[in-house]
Amino acid sequence: MKIRNLTLFAIALAAAMPLMRAQQTRQDLAIGTWQFVPEGSTYQSGPAPSRSIRQWAAAPNGLVRFQHEGSSASGQEFHTEFLAGYDGKLVPFIGGTLYDSVALFWRNSHTVEQIFRLKGKVTVTAIRKISNDGKRMTIDSRGSKPDGTKFRNLLIYSRVEGKLE
Repeated sequence: MKIRNLTLFAIALAAAMPLMRAQQTRQDLAIGTWQFVPEGSTYQSGPAPSRSIRQWAAAPNGLVRFQHEGSSASGQEFHTEFLAGYDGKLVPFIGGTLYDSVALFWRNSHTVEQIFRLKGKVTVTAIRKISNDGKRMTIDSRGSKPDGTKFRNLLIYSRVEGKLE
């Protein structure tokens, strides 16, 4: 009887291990507030913003809430946001002009791929990476403007304390 119970326990543990590993690897190192660093960033899609703050926050049910606030180069304020999982499902992107939906794809705790669409068509693909020390975020963003012009933005952000209001 003890051998049977031990065998059943071992089988149950083996079955649960992938789930336990998946939960452990879902620690998104981007959770926090990030400020744009113009030095070292390249911005081909247009003039770089004069101010850009991104915030990633954990939300219930394994979701993440993203907020982006700032000012364009001409001083116009903007705000974008979405609530998504890392499951590749499209969700509404609020406030954007180049896209109206986004899907997130988990790669690891340092890397997430983001696919942005406008009216169903992919317009931007971005790879978001967090440095090993957790203090720097790099977003390699490639896409097309409404006129079809291709661009690549390489954006650098540094972690800051606090939250968006």
